[in-house]
Amino acid sequence: METQSKKVEISTSIVLKTMVILLGVWFLFLVRDIIILVFIAVIIATSIDPGVDFLQRKKIPRSAGAMLIYTLLFSVLTLIVSFMVPSIVSQFNDFSKNSSQYFGDFGNVINSSQNSGINRIIQGFANNIESSFTNISTNIFSKTLGVFSGLLSVVVVFSMAFYMVMEESGIKKFIVSIMPEKNKTYAASLTDRIEGKIGKWMLGQLFLMLVIFVLDFIGLYLVGVPYPLLLALFAGILEVVPYVGPIISAVPGIILGFLVSPTVGMLAFVVYLIAQQFESHVVIPLTMKKAVGLNPVVTIVAILIGFKLAGVLGAIISVPATTALSLVVNDLMEK
Repeated sequence: METQSKKVEISTSIVLKTMVILLGVWFLFLVRDIIILVFIAVIIATSIDPGVDFLQRKKIPRSAGAMLIYTLLFSVLTLIVSFMVPSIVSQFNDFSKNSSQYFGDFGNVINSSQNSGINRIIQGFANNIESSFTNISTNIFSKTLGVFSGLLSVVVVFSMAFYMVMEESGIKKFIVSIMPEKNKTYAASLTDRIEGKIGKWMLGQLFLMLVIFVLDFIGLYLVGVPYPLLLALFAGILEVVPYVGPIISAVPGIILGFLVSPTVGMLAFVVYLIAQQFESHVVIPLTMKKAVGLNPVVTIVAILIGFKLAGVLGAIISVPATTALSLVVNDLMEK
């Protein structure tokens, strides 16, 4: 009887624990937007923290150093927005208006090769392309709006990041403060490792995107491909997706090049090839080799899951979030 009673007690305990875990997961899902905002603040703070540490070693107070870096960051962003956004919007609108013609021309090329099946697909795509481009900005906005609900959320994120950076080891103290007492030591150690990984990933990724953007823009502009700024921006953004991103980003530029002339199309192919070879053999070994250490397939799946759960911002933070999770899993496997 005593043994049977004990079995029932264990069974009840397991059920209760399972219910608590499920309720916890459900609660986290409900507040996922807030968690994403906090995580973005941590990523920003992690990226800025090395610069603030450097200024502190030069006898500049942390608060002044953080303010200086913020001022420089927003000044650069303002310059970029002022000079680039009008051109990008203009090229995007122009491409939207002419997209049916471009895809129609491409369909004619396919049709001339007697491949009517492919031609029908392209013609159908051409008929819907303008409405698709019209909806792109709306779709992105609607997905992003769930997380960044207006300017207030942006201010909150940067404010959290600022206060995390302003205090020495502020990120670690913040993470440790929300952990149970028995896990505080492990949380401090884990935070240090996550900070190192995410900081290297963020800086390396930004540098990688900038390099590809500059190389593609200069190359496409020189060889005469239409909309070089828009195509280069597209290529830079897709650098966040390993292996697949560069291939996808090269397709529209090469197609547009061939619609101008076969020579321009081949030159566009060469531009993308040179940029990717430079990335693979020079930039990545220097900046990203040991930054994250995630399997490319895991990275792609993480980005897809992030986009499904929280739209564009979910996709952006999916890689650093998966990196942090991988460190926790590795620790559990070693125990």
